[in-house]
Amino acid sequence: MIVPKTFQHPLFFSADFIDTHTFQPFPMMMKHVPFYYDITQKEEPWQQKECALPAIFQLWEEEKRELAPLFAARQANKAKEGIVRGISYFLCALHWLNERAVSNVYEWEKEVQSLPLRPLNVVDRLSFIFVRPTLHHSFVQLDELFTELMKLFYKRMAQQKRD
Repeated sequence: MIVPKTFQHPLFFSADFIDTHTFQPFPMMMKHVPFYYDITQKEEPWQQKECALPAIFQLWEEEKRELAPLFAARQANKAKEGIVRGISYFLCALHWLNERAVSNVYEWEKEVQSLPLRPLNVVDRLSFIFVRPTLHHSFVQLDELFTELMKLFYKRMAQQKRD
């Protein structure tokens, strides 16, 4: 798979080509290829957010369970890969909540700023995490962002059911 220029952020991709021969069902491809569904657009999970977002939240919970012991043992250098996956999960979930595909990771700040539904100060908080992904505080901040995003999602689902 060729990685489009708009997705070639150094935190996520070190090359412009990724091997995707081992296909797995939704959402497991996200564990192996960041933004897989947004890049390929073979499936459109942002059109089915009521199913897609809980699956991403579950991916984050699994990732968090693996990351917590690494930070507790002060092995943050081993946690970078998991935090980077978590950031990609968060960006997907944030966009999908807004019923949009991620279209530009290289200039993610502009993209996130344009979203109507988003956690408070999300750009500043994500900027910190992007620069220092191996800090324990980045892990805590990312988890808090996920918590706030989940609240936004469930609030939105309740509003839509009411309407």
